[in-house]
Amino acid sequence: MTFLDTGIMVGAVLKSHPEHSACLSALEDFERPFTNAHALAETFATLSGFYKVPTEVAAELTLSLRDTVEVEELGLADYETAIKEARSRGVMGGGIYDSLHATFARRKRALQIVTRNPSHFEHVAPDIEILTP
Repeated sequence: MTFLDTGIMVGAVLKSHPEHSACLSALEDFERPFTNAHALAETFATLSGFYKVPTEVAAELTLSLRDTVEVEELGLADYETAIKEARSRGVMGGGIYDSLHATFARRKRALQIVTRNPSHFEHVAPDIEILTP
């Protein structure tokens, strides 16, 4: 199983993205790709905020990911684990969100995390293979 980070999903649904083809391949080439519901919210935020995609279109693009990517809710235990491990993993500020993704991926027994930001995962997921498209 392969966890897909937000940047991969943004690149996959946004045809004008400079890494669109590589990100789309990540959705199609990995067996049983999955993510969490928080990553969907981040995808919507990035599309509608940074890329200025109209809200209605950003929502449609984001929700269309459910057709190809397994999406699961985060549980309170995921948040608790990520927060408890923050100090030992050197996590501060917004880094908690990547730590949360790594905690979820670990719980789901991911073999890989596919991301456009490998440095965000190096210290929070040293036990999982980090790949870039």
